[in-house]
Amino acid sequence: MTLRLINIGLILSFFTGYMEWGQGQTAFVFDAARAIFSEADNLLSSLTHPLIISGLAGLLILLYCAIRQEPWRRLNTIGILILSPVVLLILLSGALSGNIKSIASTLPFLGLAVAYYVVRYKRRS
Repeated sequence: MTLRLINIGLILSFFTGYMEWGQGQTAFVFDAARAIFSEADNLLSSLTHPLIISGLAGLLILLYCAIRQEPWRRLNTIGILILSPVVLLILLSGALSGNIKSIASTLPFLGLAVAYYVVRYKRRS
């Protein structure tokens, strides 16, 4: 049950990533995802972008592992590792620009990822 809650938390915390760029342009990851999937005319070209398709694959993997009674550890780890570059990119851009909101928005995902590995290896021993 704990791993299931961590997986759900990872999915939700991924969507709360806060991005800022340019002059006053901001978006959460869920806003960006909604904008991408609401435009039907550019949907195919958006879905073929490696960043979009990898994020979608990682989210689907974590959702599958959250629904499954006993999640596969290796598949769950792959889902986290697929989503991590996007979160780390938001963290890096926030750290380089001194944007506290961007940095703070990545901390729940990173904390839950660490919690997943602690619970996973605690169960193993």
